[in-house]
Amino acid sequence: GSSGTAQAKKAAFEAVGVTVGRTPSETAELMRRILRGK
Repeated sequence: GSSGTAQAKKAAFEAVGVTVGRTPSETAELMRRILRGK
């Protein structure tokens, strides 16, 4: 959504078990792992 801080959104995702990258490169690595099934 368009309201709330980035930190609040990250916390909300993590609260429901979603792994969130701290940096763009970490996010890319998480996506590679997910797409490879690891």
